[in-house]
Amino acid sequence: MRKSPLQVARASYQPKLPKSLRGSVRVETGEATESVANQDEIKSMFPNTYGLPVVRFVEGEAKSCPAIGVG
Repeated sequence: MRKSPLQVARASYQPKLPKSLRGSVRVETGEATESVANQDEIKSMFPNTYGLPVVRFVEGEAKSCPAIGVG
């Protein structure tokens, strides 16, 4: 089967992993969010997620876990 130039380009693409996800990661929780306007209307549309805090993934300290035997 012959591949198009687009297929070749897509197959060779290597996505870049963000620096914060390369090593150990910890979650940093910020302040609760709210909209600038129409707060009640938006809250009724998204009752499970409206007002949740901002979450950021930041570099964390490496954890040392002992090896376990499986099997």
